[in-house]
Amino acid sequence: MKIERAAFGPFSTNCYLITDDATKSCVVIDAPPGSGAPVLAALERRGLRAESLLLTHGHWDHMSDAHLFQKAGAKVYAHKDDRFIIEQVDLVAPKYKAMVPGLPDSAFTPCKVDVWLEDGDAVSAIGFTFEVRHVPGHCPGSLLFHCVSEKIAFVGDAIFAGSVGRTDLPGGDWNTLLKSIREKIYTLPADTALLPGHGDETSVGEEIESNPYARPA
Repeated sequence: MKIERAAFGPFSTNCYLITDDATKSCVVIDAPPGSGAPVLAALERRGLRAESLLLTHGHWDHMSDAHLFQKAGAKVYAHKDDRFIIEQVDLVAPKYKAMVPGLPDSAFTPCKVDVWLEDGDAVSAIGFTFEVRHVPGHCPGSLLFHCVSEKIAFVGDAIFAGSVGRTDLPGGDWNTLLKSIREKIYTLPADTALLPGHGDETSVGEEIESNPYARPA
């Protein structure tokens, strides 16, 4: 599995590409503001196409350019608990603008999700299978995508290297997040690499051992 990462937008949100040169296809994880045009242009230069877009959650900085990937042919996957903030993001734009003044209206383009995922589902794409785990707390519809064969998990903003996602945004809840981390992330094999929505890669073992915010139960 070839994984590439680039950060976009005011919060340096990670956009991941999982590519398969044999099929000329790729899976995109999250669509931060400003990611669509350059990523799609790079894929075109390389003769690749975006097959799927997996959204770890519906916060604006992770789904702003989802409509661009969808228009290019990618099927969009997300959790139904984030339906409103993904499909009607324009209605919550004032709240985001209050947090980050100067954001343009064009940054808040709704996207109709193609496939709604639930905990325990599996997504098969470009020859890999991703186990879906629902990890609410940071956002009601937060998802984790775990590729067992490659020992990696894309965890969005549920957990970071030495930190965890904030819970002071609408729909956030600290006890729910801690439960998600302990029951859905810390139960993955210790050598599983965790690829978060912001910052650098870590692992399940590292966070169990040293994360000061989410100690094992």
